[in-house]
Amino acid sequence: MFKSGFVTIVGKPNAGKSTLLNYIIGHKVSIATNKQNTTRNQIKGIFNDDNSQIIFVDTPGFIRVKTRLDEDMHKRIVDSLKGVDIILYLLPFWKDLDEDYLINIELTKNSKAKKYLLLTKVDKATSKSKVFEAAEKFNKNDIFDKIIPISSHRDINIQSLIGEVKKDLKEDVAYYDKDISHEFSEKFYISEIIREKALFNLNDEIPHHLFVNIDELNNKNNVVYIRAEIIIDRDNLKRIVIGKNGEKLKIIGQKSKEELERYFDKKVFIETFVKVKKDWQNKDSIIKNI
Repeated sequence: MFKSGFVTIVGKPNAGKSTLLNYIIGHKVSIATNKQNTTRNQIKGIFNDDNSQIIFVDTPGFIRVKTRLDEDMHKRIVDSLKGVDIILYLLPFWKDLDEDYLINIELTKNSKAKKYLLLTKVDKATSKSKVFEAAEKFNKNDIFDKIIPISSHRDINIQSLIGEVKKDLKEDVAYYDKDISHEFSEKFYISEIIREKALFNLNDEIPHHLFVNIDELNNKNNVVYIRAEIIIDRDNLKRIVIGKNGEKLKIIGQKSKEELERYFDKKVFIETFVKVKKDWQNKDSIIKNI
C-alpha cells in the first residue's frame, strides 16, 4: 500500500514552521530566521520513503494586514488550506490560541482535512508536566483531531508525527518523482538564501522592507554567476544594508556564496547591489514576482 497527500503547516511567525519542514525533508528547503515575515510564499517540501510521499507546504506566519504584501501573504495562507489532507497548526507549548489562530481555524471549519495541533519547542520545557498541562488544556476543546508535542531541534516526536500523518493519508499515487525533495526554481532558492543572510546580519526593522531580485543567473560548467539586487523601500535603509565601508553587504554576499557553493557543489560568484523602490510592498507588479 502506497500513501500520499498534502499537509499544510501554519502558525504565527517564529512558531517553528520552516524549522520543522527542513528537519523532515533532511535539508534546507525553507529559510528560517528569528525575524518575523521570513517566509513569504508557499514552500513545498516533499518527503519520500518506500511506502509514502508527503507534500508539506510551509506558509507565511499569521500577521495583521497593513500592506498589499500582507494581504497577498494572507491569501497564500488561505489558499494553502484548500483541498489538503492535513493541517498542522504550530504553537509554542507555553502560548495560547489567540484571535489569529482562531480566525484561521474558522476558515477550515467545513474542511475535511484533519487538524493537528503541534505544541512546538518542548525541549525548552523545564519539566514534562508543563508540556502535559498544555496538551491537556487544548485537549478539552473539540477543534483538533490530534495534539502532538514536538521539538525539531531535539528530534522529539518527529517520527511519531510522520507516522500519524501516514495513518491519516489515503492510498494514492506519488505526485512527484521520488528523487525530488522540493518545488521551486533555482532563482527563487538563490534569492531566499541571500534574503536569509540579510535578515541574519541586519537589525529588526529591515525584514519587512526588503526583498531580493535575481537580475542575472548563469549556471554553466563549473561556475555559477549571480547578479542580485537587494531592494529596500526607503533611502535611509540603504546605508544600513550596505554598512560602513560596505561591510554589511560584503558579509551578506560572502555568507550567501558559502551556502550556495555547498548547494550547487561548484564555484559561485555573486555580485550584490542595493536599490530603493519606494513603497514596493503596495505595488502589485512587484509583489506578484516575490
